[in-house]
Amino acid sequence: MLTNFNRDCELMDRLETNFLRILCYDFEQYYTDTYKSYEYARLCTILEGEKKVTIKQDSFTYDQKEFLLLPPYSEVHMKIDTPTKALVFELDDDLIKKTSENVSREYDVDYLALIEDQLLCAQGSAELQNVLYRIIKVLNSPSKRKEYLIDIYAQELVYHLFRVKGVYQLLTGGPDIPINKALQIMHSKYMYPLTINEVASELNMSEANFSHYFKKIMGINPKEYLTNLRMVKAKELIVHSSVTDVAYDLGYNNISLFINHFRKKYGLTPKQYQKKIQTGNDNSFQRKPTSRTFIFK
Repeated sequence: MLTNFNRDCELMDRLETNFLRILCYDFEQYYTDTYKSYEYARLCTILEGEKKVTIKQDSFTYDQKEFLLLPPYSEVHMKIDTPTKALVFELDDDLIKKTSENVSREYDVDYLALIEDQLLCAQGSAELQNVLYRIIKVLNSPSKRKEYLIDIYAQELVYHLFRVKGVYQLLTGGPDIPINKALQIMHSKYMYPLTINEVASELNMSEANFSHYFKKIMGINPKEYLTNLRMVKAKELIVHSSVTDVAYDLGYNNISLFINHFRKKYGLTPKQYQKKIQTGNDNSFQRKPTSRTFIFK
């Protein structure tokens, strides 16, 4: 068990597999120090107790129900107010790459947060907690094949991490990955008369090659994706604006095309939807409670 953040101690007292480096910490009350990640991203979990984390001027506390994810070469300040045991995983780049390439793109991604130098604190799902439990069970077992068994669980661990909003772009290289750059452009400019050819040009790709690349990863072609973005916003704007204003606000020069897209998406014309809203028959704007997630820049 490690009792501090000394890098030399971390290198000597850890379990290393092909995909992970696992560090176990046992902190006394009132321990405080600067905590760093190095060449790999770090998944920080708590077995007992809690940690207070400060980055720049922001502070928060997390416990067993949550995890902290640090990209490589990050630095935060941590304070331990109660005796705390923690388990930290350094995630190998090959593990992240292999997992991201072999599962479908179904992650809840915050595309507007595609930036560097951020960390993320979020609540772990039941599936993620289950994988962590199995890894801990292997760590505490007398098995001589611990490393092999842990690597079996490692891909499942990263897969469930990817399903937490904000994790995918933090682990897969940020805004410079072509698909991430394309999504960032679409999410920031969909209210302008943006075309797929313009997005492709930003990536130095032909429209045909870009469309093939995009569909292979996202499951739909970029034109459909961009239209869906606009329709989601249209449903919000149409409550208080005219059909013509909403169409122009979303980059449509052809009002009929906008109406056709809206009807195809929602089964109603914009005018019909407005009437439905006025009679109070639409509940689609009710928000569902979400677990807290912090993305610090």
